[in-house]
Amino acid sequence: MRQVLAAAAVGAGLVLADVGDPALGEAVLAHDQALRCARAWGLSEPRPTVLVLVDGLGAELLDQRRGHAPVLRQWSALTGSGTGAGLTTCRPTTTAAALTTLGTTALPGTTGMVGYCVLNPLLGGRLPEGTVPSADQLLSLVSWQGSALDPRSWQDVPTVFERLRREPGTAPGRTGLAASVGPARFVGSGLTEAALRGTTHLGADRLEERPGQAARALRSGTPLVYLYVGELDHTGHHHGWRSHQWLEQLERLDAALAELQRRVPPGTRLLLTADHGMVDTDAAHRLDLADHPDLARDVVAVAGEPRFTHLHLPHADGALAQEVAQRWRQRLGPRAAWVGTRQEAAVHLGPLGPRARDVTGDVVVAMGGTWVLVDSRVHSQAALAMRGVHGSLTRAETTVPLMTTVT
Repeated sequence: MRQVLAAAAVGAGLVLADVGDPALGEAVLAHDQALRCARAWGLSEPRPTVLVLVDGLGAELLDQRRGHAPVLRQWSALTGSGTGAGLTTCRPTTTAAALTTLGTTALPGTTGMVGYCVLNPLLGGRLPEGTVPSADQLLSLVSWQGSALDPRSWQDVPTVFERLRREPGTAPGRTGLAASVGPARFVGSGLTEAALRGTTHLGADRLEERPGQAARALRSGTPLVYLYVGELDHTGHHHGWRSHQWLEQLERLDAALAELQRRVPPGTRLLLTADHGMVDTDAAHRLDLADHPDLARDVVAVAGEPRFTHLHLPHADGALAQEVAQRWRQRLGPRAAWVGTRQEAAVHLGPLGPRARDVTGDVVVAMGGTWVLVDSRVHSQAALAMRGVHGSLTRAETTVPLMTTVT
């Protein structure tokens, strides 16, 4: 999934400049790599392009509900492969991590966006032994609410949008090279600044308004438009993806895609992908750390999310981290898909850069099946009651569609 935006940009006739930082090395895609992806996906002919990012639309979910989405069925057929044969997103399978990977082509270990929330680095490092986990310890990498940290400094890998250039010899355009379409509140938001900075943002709060905004941007000469759809994920969290409310949002999305297809100029390439999928959970599969002192022992902070949790310990002691990880493996058994130390977590996050090393848990827990790990001392009632969840390693969470059509 990390190649999609870069390949879409190349398919729109744009060039990706070098990042200019040798330290990043192969952590980000170069123009030639993006071009190879574009060719492999049939995107090499330069065309005005709209990339639609549907938050939470896992390929497996769509496969099971495709009867409600005739436009998406058609796009899937035109792409030449079923949605089940989609792409794999990053881990953790959560929006803060995945949108930043999409926006930069770098994995979470490089960007430092390793979860929904992290232990706030302004607390000054290790918390003392006996500290009780609380929400006040955490920094949200989505809202950045109440934080003095600058998202641009936190996540300093250049975005694809910041790297865009016109092909040499191409006349300067009247507009910017890229526009983003989504709710107006995203203008200047923490996650936007960290993950997707470098576009002209066109606010459209209602889903039905976004096709028109995208079409106007293309007609004004903007070659690349990123269109965000968050309604499906929001509904899935509240009601679950198997609910009739989720189906209604899928049908609403499908209608918006039909409108997009009608309104963009002829010859426009439309691409669709997602940041992650989702699984449904219930109270019977909810483990509250506050009720399990054997697991809570040595844990002074809980970050991440209920499907991919970062446990922070009071001492930078590798032996303690190994002991806690082993204890959790034994206690959780098949309820956990994976438990490991910070160093071992690089297998999922990618090689850990300085920022990720600072905020990744001493122990990381990815839950299996439909299990969630919560902490009622930390999580809000809304978070505790969440029906649809994501973050872990199941195919329902990690596999996302890639579809393309030309109008």
